Order: sequence, then C-alpha cells, then structure tokens
Amino acid sequence: MNISDVLKKELEKIKLSDEEYKNLDHLSSLIIDSINKKLKRKKIDAKIFVGGSLAKRTLIKKPRYDVDLFLRFNKKYSEDEIRNYCRKIFFLFRVPGYSTKVKRVHGSRDYYRVYIKKHGIIFEIVPTLNISKPEEARNITDLSYFHVSYVTKELDKNKKLRDEILLAKSFCYSQGCYGAESYINGFSGYAIELLIIYFNSFKKLIEELSKTENKVVIDLSKHYKTKDDLIKEMNPSKMKSPIILIDPTFKKRNVAGALSYETFNGFKIAGKGFLTHPGEHFFDYNKSKSDELKEIANRLEVIYSVFEAKTKKQEGDIAGSKLLKFSKVLTREISDYYNIIGHNFEYEYGKTAKIYYVLQKKKERIIEGPKIHMKHAVESFKKKHPIWYTEDGVIKSAKPTDITLKEFLKGFKKSHKKLMREMSIKRIKLI
Repeated sequence: MNISDVLKKELEKIKLSDEEYKNLDHLSSLIIDSINKKLKRKKIDAKIFVGGSLAKRTLIKKPRYDVDLFLRFNKKYSEDEIRNYCRKIFFLFRVPGYSTKVKRVHGSRDYYRVYIKKHGIIFEIVPTLNISKPEEARNITDLSYFHVSYVTKELDKNKKLRDEILLAKSFCYSQGCYGAESYINGFSGYAIELLIIYFNSFKKLIEELSKTENKVVIDLSKHYKTKDDLIKEMNPSKMKSPIILIDPTFKKRNVAGALSYETFNGFKIAGKGFLTHPGEHFFDYNKSKSDELKEIANRLEVIYSVFEAKTKKQEGDIAGSKLLKFSKVLTREISDYYNIIGHNFEYEYGKTAKIYYVLQKKKERIIEGPKIHMKHAVESFKKKHPIWYTEDGVIKSAKPTDITLKEFLKGFKKSHKKLMREMSIKRIKLI
C-alpha cells in the first residue's frame, strides 16, 4: 500500500461526520445557554465562545472528546473577581436533560470540567479575558480567541488543510507526541495546526521534520526580519525546544516551547519509518504501546509486566508529571536486576498511571563503588563486598540475581518509603 492509499484510508476513519459535529454543537449550545443564564442572573460581564478543535473543525474521531469553551470576562475584573464569579457560575451547575458532573481544576487560572456522562464528552470551560490585542493578555489562555480566529481564517483560504491537520493529529496521537503537557512534552493541537499551515501537507511536514538535524525556526507571520533578530529579541528560556514556532498572533511566544528533544526524536523516527514503509499501524492509536510490548515479550519469550502507580496529586498535568517522575525512579531501580528491552509510561487522566516493561532477568547485579583513589571509601566498600574487582578506575562488585518482580517490588516499597511520601505516591503495585 502506498502513502496516498494509507492516508486516504486513515482519513475515512478519523474524520467526523456532519451528524457527529451537529451533536457536539448541540451539547455545546446547551452548556453555553446554561452559562449565559447564570451570567445574566448574576449580572456578570462575560461572553462564552467555542474554541479549540471543535471551533476549527479539526477534531479527530476518538473514544472520548474534550471540547474547549472559553469564558471571556471583561478585562476590568481582577483575577480574584474572575475566580469568585466562576465559583458562582458553576455552583450547582446543571445541563437540562443530561446527567452532569462539574469539577474545578487548579492551574495558573482555575478552570472547570463539565462531564456529560451519557455521551462520554468532557467540556473544559476556561476563563479568559475579553481583550482586543494579545499584548493585553495576563495569562496564556487569554490568547485562545486569537488562535481560533487565525487558524480558522487560514483554513477557510485552503479547505484541504483541515484534512491534513486531521492526519497530523492522528499520527502524533498514535505516536505519543500529541500534547503540550509536561508528562508528554509534545505538540499542542495549535502547534500541529500551524505546522500544517506552514508545510501545507502532512506528508511534507514529516518529510521536512524527520530529516532535520538542526533547530527548526518557523515564523509564519514574519514578525522578525531575520533569524538573528529573532534570537536577539526572544527570551532565551523560550528557545530551548528543537522547534521554534513563533505564534502568528503574539511574537514573543514559542508555540512549540513544550516540545522536548526526546519526544521530537521519537516523532522523527516514526516519520522516517512511515515514509519508508507506509502502513496503517502508524495511525493505530487503538492499538496501544502496551500491546506492542506484549507482542515483543511473547516473540522473545521474556517477561512482560505492568506496574500501576497512584498519586495523591491533582488530576491532569500535576498528577501526570509526578507519576512520570516516579516511573523514572522505578525504571532505574529495575534496571539493576533486569535488562529493560522495552518500556512505556501511560497516563491519560485521573490519578493513576501504568508503567509497562519487557524485561530479561540479569545473571548478576553490578554494584558500583567509589573511585580507587578514594582509599577510605574503597576499604569500606571491600568490607561490605568481599568479592570485588576494579574497572575503569572504579571498584565494583557483582552479585548473582535471583529475584522475582514481586520480591523486587516489596523491597522497593520498603527502601523507598520516604521517597514515595515526598513524591506523593499513594500506591504502587503489579497488575
């Protein structure tokens, strides 16, 4: 199957029908009506609009949809006033005819999640400021209105770009690099949309980005005359990512600032793989990474294991980041006893994450001691480890390993009790 055939088939799978968009629009309008009634009753000067992928018609078909609604408050209001008004709006908030659940999420500016249980849809209502120019923004979310306006205008000029965006989003989602959250460090939806507007197609996007070796600089609106001007004027803290993607609506912002080199390298490897051997599996986000690891373990006849960790921290970016950090500690400790052939961290939402491993038991465990010139430390190491050797100027000891994962976990929890408490880890178990 060639690239064109794969992309055509994928588009048929992920593109929402007019009826599906109509349903999402209907549910959005019900929430908007409920909020507008509260705004009027409590005499709050604010307007609400549909944002994100729904507004731009760049949603990909998924088991669950997150829809962004932005509540634009008059800029005369202080942050405390906005916070208090939001509490009043969402206190005992209901959508007529539907079972709903509302949850406040803490952030740089608290926002609200409204769950429509029957439909499995989450609406995120984000408070922003009703400003006329980006320079007036107090928070990054205040720019959302301008983002929707810019992308929508560009897509209306070239309607084919919407399909290209869907393909890019599906690819990134499947490859685990869709999301600017700190536990993903990938491409935000807005970043993907801008990249497609710049490269004009998904194929061109992966062709160009997968072969790049240097930092990529993209300035769609030509805010800067030269790259040197950009480097001089941009805050150095915003220049650390492998792609510098200047926000067309606000020249001081790098839209790809969250992208890590590790995530970008994974994207490039997947892009090269798809271009060389195109196949539907590159877009198969229903087949999780865990399934792939299980297949590898079965093929190699080695150990496949899954750990589940739970945090006390707030659901979302905070919980995800904390769990990711903890998973790195777990991985480091496991590597003392097992060769790690493959592993994957999986977190979507909530307070729980799964860490998958493909493992092969080591015959011996290497314990690394001090450098040989540190005489007192070396003597102390020898007393503790009578069987020892030196390598590369360091004293080491090798011990045979015959430990099961259950025994490893029991020892890990005992020796890392303080660390788990400090990292707000409530539970870790094998499943």
